[in-house]
Amino acid sequence: MISMIPLVPILPLVGALIIGLFGKRIQATIGEFATGVLGCAMPGLAALISFGSFFELIARPATDRIIVSHLAPWVSVADFQVEWAFRYDPLSAMMLMIITGIGTLIHVYSMGYMHEDPSYWRFFSYINLFLGAMLLLVLGDNLLIMFLGWEGVGLCSYLLIGFWFNNPDYAYAGRKAFIVNRIGDLGFLTGMFTLILFSAANFEVVTLSFGELQGRMDTLAQYTLWGFPVLEVAAFCFFVGAIGKSAQIPLYVWLPDAMAGPTPVSALIHAATMVTAGVYMIARMYFMYSLAHFTLEFIAIIAALTCFFSATIGMAQFDIKKVLAYSTVSQLGYMFLAMGVGAYSAGTFHLLTHAAFKAALFMGSGSVIIAMHHEQDMRKMGGLLKKMPITGWAFIFATLAIMGFPGTSGFFSKDEILEKAFEESVWLWLVGFIVAGMTSFYMWRAVFMTFFGEFKGDHHTWEHCHEQPKRTVVPIAILAALALSLGFLNVPDFMGGDYSFSRYLSPVVKNLEEAQVHGMPDSIDGEQHAPVHAEEHGDLLIEVGLMVGSVTWTLLTAFLAYYLYLVNPKAREALMSRAGPQAVFKVLNNKYYVDEFYDLVVVGPLKKCYAFMGDFDKYVVDGAVNLAGYVGRGLGILAGFLDQHIVDGAVNEVAWASQTTGKGFSLLQSGRIQALVGATLVFFAAVLTVWIVYL
Repeated sequence: MISMIPLVPILPLVGALIIGLFGKRIQATIGEFATGVLGCAMPGLAALISFGSFFELIARPATDRIIVSHLAPWVSVADFQVEWAFRYDPLSAMMLMIITGIGTLIHVYSMGYMHEDPSYWRFFSYINLFLGAMLLLVLGDNLLIMFLGWEGVGLCSYLLIGFWFNNPDYAYAGRKAFIVNRIGDLGFLTGMFTLILFSAANFEVVTLSFGELQGRMDTLAQYTLWGFPVLEVAAFCFFVGAIGKSAQIPLYVWLPDAMAGPTPVSALIHAATMVTAGVYMIARMYFMYSLAHFTLEFIAIIAALTCFFSATIGMAQFDIKKVLAYSTVSQLGYMFLAMGVGAYSAGTFHLLTHAAFKAALFMGSGSVIIAMHHEQDMRKMGGLLKKMPITGWAFIFATLAIMGFPGTSGFFSKDEILEKAFEESVWLWLVGFIVAGMTSFYMWRAVFMTFFGEFKGDHHTWEHCHEQPKRTVVPIAILAALALSLGFLNVPDFMGGDYSFSRYLSPVVKNLEEAQVHGMPDSIDGEQHAPVHAEEHGDLLIEVGLMVGSVTWTLLTAFLAYYLYLVNPKAREALMSRAGPQAVFKVLNNKYYVDEFYDLVVVGPLKKCYAFMGDFDKYVVDGAVNLAGYVGRGLGILAGFLDQHIVDGAVNEVAWASQTTGKGFSLLQSGRIQALVGATLVFFAAVLTVWIVYL
């Protein structure tokens, strides 16, 4: 089925086109259900091809797992050659399964969530388009195709976040996401242009193909740009793009506001696909980042700050979707922390596990929101496990995974990141360790406030609260099961495993130490370069100690949430009555006032600048144009007056005089002799009088 891989992005794009053009008519004539089925069919077919191709791929030898499909020429300008080509390998195969598999479940979930929405058909058109763009991003064999998909998901995020655009706040959130992403995309473009510039100077053919770029890294590493290594500059620029797309400090502000979109959008964009694009990009270009050590250090620092910063905010939010949004930012920080310390496979594995448990959490929150008549404040919930057992238990299982409870997916992926961070820097590990505890606290806080205790909302809401239909809860249950089980794909060697997931990725993604030892060819022998047990994963005692410490810490913070929000809420109220905790909570609840700071320092001055430019255009530029128009009009009026009253007047007076004189002389031609003789006598008398007087 690998030969059918080019169809994977095409199918959702065709679905988007059909539903976009004819969906309204289909919904009106056949019905909403048929529209939803059509919207789910294309991602479903893409998922079948993706999973079938995966099993065919792993049946091949490790040296034969990179397949490049050359489809057609695209850009050919002098020495610059870019073609339409798709790269299917272990990394893109994993991403295809995440995108199409979880994407299909979210499509099915959307059929229930978006039920009776007037723009039901439009939603499925947008979400199909988004899926097609994301698949294009991960399948592209070169940076230009990746960037096309990169921009496509940015556009679709704007359309989906602002889907209910009649609400000004939702429309603003969509614009905010679009603008912030454009800032990051400028970095991606700059990175591409940097590579093109130096490839043009040093190679006969300029290309952006990943395979070609990988073979040129050693040569490009010898050059500098403004005193900085070219690869450092390019790697930094690409990371700026990742900061915007994957919501890292300082460009993370769009993602929490993106909760304005329908919950399926949150589950798809903010759990499984778009926000992981930056992580995928670094994993795909590990060969460049392995040579850009200063950029890796910068990535690790930004990631650690993002982890801590967003986790503290998540501890003080009451909107259930906002809690999950800041959790997403924090977990993305974990992924980038892994990338920053060169543990590319660990970061990619956390991308996989996060896609499952966070999609389950978002979809579970959406189920709760529907049952609560679109109420999102956890202070008005409680005891919902009795009313919604499937959703509740799925949410609890996903919470166990994100906290890193032993045996769950998050346990294996998170602890490997902490171990690698410890090997690189104790301070990086300490930040990740603290954040793990905070994650456990705010997630169990959400569980206890939502599903346990007494219901604190409206009695009428409680009476009508119930579990959602199967098409809504079954996808949540499937994802919760994956959240519990996916971790066994990468069991450490000291626990009886062999890091299977890392071995699986080894032909295309190698950790920093492997790249330095073995070099970076396009394909490698799986056995030779696979991780080799405890020597490459730290001392056994340290590994076990770090794992036990992490588990103990997360269990303690989970118990703290249990005590403060379920057992003894009065202790929490007494604590929050003090001035110090109140002040800290206020700062965290208001998200460190970052949005206000941006409004004051960036948005406000820009608005004033634009207002000044608008006034300058209106009163100076347009004023000058209008003045020229008024002057021209005045001169035209004056010229018309002169023409009418002076020029035409003089002509008319001459004509009048001529006419009058002619009439006078015409009297002499009356034909009567008496008049002629009389006129002659008068004329001679006048001449004679003048002659006598003047002579």
